[in-house]
Amino acid sequence: MYVAAKTGLSMREKPDANAKVLDKIPYGTKIFLIDEDGAWKDIITEGLTGYWRKVKFNNKSGYIVDSYLFPWPPPKLATVKKMKQYLAQVAAPFGQKLVTRLGTMAQLNESGWELSKQFYKNGAAYQEFLAYEYGSTHYFLPGFTLQQRFLLCRLIPGFKEIFGEKDEFPAASKKFKKGELEYEIELRKKVDEPEYSGPFTIEKIRMGFADGADYQFQMYIIENQLVISFSAGV
Repeated sequence: MYVAAKTGLSMREKPDANAKVLDKIPYGTKIFLIDEDGAWKDIITEGLTGYWRKVKFNNKSGYIVDSYLFPWPPPKLATVKKMKQYLAQVAAPFGQKLVTRLGTMAQLNESGWELSKQFYKNGAAYQEFLAYEYGSTHYFLPGFTLQQRFLLCRLIPGFKEIFGEKDEFPAASKKFKKGELEYEIELRKKVDEPEYSGPFTIEKIRMGFADGADYQFQMYIIENQLVISFSAGV
């Protein structure tokens, strides 16, 4: 796993937020989790539910909060501003981008459209759809959870209107304002767990807002793939 906390992760002597800090593991460091017998101790930070996990770093063993770990290296903060740049950072493209269309984009009318897809060697992919006064982009990230995707949004400036650096992981459906924009966020929970009992019961997060056009952001899991969808239309 890779450390995805911008300020690094504190490695503590015991699985407790008040325990002595043994070291600081920098952002982007690759680490290996050490399995232990017994139940993991949970902890909630910034709305994220995680567990204290044992690791070894700088010849010392200690505990970190796994909420801030990624299965892939986190974005390079100085250069990655958009999701496509992140995919290019972590994997090489698999084949050429595939583009299909109806009509021409230069003279797009109400019946024309263009669909493009790109796959990557780590199993990731994106697709873009453009039509008359409408567009959407879908990203596919195998191995990511909803919580990890939330953190990824906070790290990529292109998603700052969705989740900012100081936003917490959503715990309930609600309406709220950010500056002049009005947002609505909706959580869909697992059918067999109707009562909210943490982020692991959430199947889908949808957020909508209007800013000249109507914008919709969604993320959900299909098998082992996290799907991120962002669309806009008038």
